[in-house]
Amino acid sequence: MPDALLTVSGIAAGYPNKQVLFGVDFAVHQGEVVALLGANGSGKSTCLNAVSGFVRPWSGSIRLDRQELAGWLPHQMFRRGIIQVSQARDLFPDMSVEENLRLGAWVRGGPIARLLDGVYASFPRLAERKNQTVRLMSGGEQQMVAIGRALMGQPRILLLDEPSGGLAPNFVNEIAAIVAALKRQGVTMMIVEQNIRLALSVADRFLILRDGRVSQRHDISGGGASEEDIVRSIYL
Repeated sequence: MPDALLTVSGIAAGYPNKQVLFGVDFAVHQGEVVALLGANGSGKSTCLNAVSGFVRPWSGSIRLDRQELAGWLPHQMFRRGIIQVSQARDLFPDMSVEENLRLGAWVRGGPIARLLDGVYASFPRLAERKNQTVRLMSGGEQQMVAIGRALMGQPRILLLDEPSGGLAPNFVNEIAAIVAALKRQGVTMMIVEQNIRLALSVADRFLILRDGRVSQRHDISGGGASEEDIVRSIYL
C-alpha cells in the first residue's frame, strides 16, 4: 500500500487538568474513508480537533504527506487542506447560503464559480435556496451548507464530526447518501459518527476509541465484525 496521506502517531492531548487522548495512532490513505467510533467521552471529537488544530497536542506526531503539522493552528491546517465540519457547523446564520459557501474558498482560493457549480451539483437543494438566509433553514439543510462550505476549500482530507447528529431520520438518510457520493468522488474522509449503521455503510475501515486509546481496528471489506459486535465493543 502507498504511503498514507495522514499519519497520526502517539498523540496525547486534552484540556486543562484533563487528559483525553493517550497515545493515539492511525493512518488514512488517499481516497479512503475511516470511521472513528466510541462511546461518549471516549475522545473522538478531541481526536478530530487535534488533527484540525483546534486542540494542541501535548505530544506525538501529525503528518500530512510526511510534513509534520503537530501544533499548527487551525487556519494553518486549513491552508494545508485539513478541513473539519464540526458538530456546531459554525455557519454565519444571517448570511445567505451562497455567501457562506463562498467563504469556504476564501483561504485556499481556487475557481469559485466552478467550485460552486460542483457543490450545487452535489446539493441541488442548496442551489434552489442559494439566496436564503441560513438561519431560516432546517438542521439538515444547514448541515448540507456546512459540508458544502468545507468542499469549497478543496480539502485534502475532510473531517466530519457527527454529521447526522440531531437530524430527523429523513435527513440522516440524506446525509448518508451525500457522504457515500463524496466517497465515490474520491474525497478522503475521517468521520466520527454515533450512528453505527451510517458509519459502516460508508467507511473502508473503522477504529474504536475507548478511554482515549484505540482499542480495535477493523477493515470493513474483511468482514467478521457485525453491528452487534461493534456495539458490544464500544459499550461493554
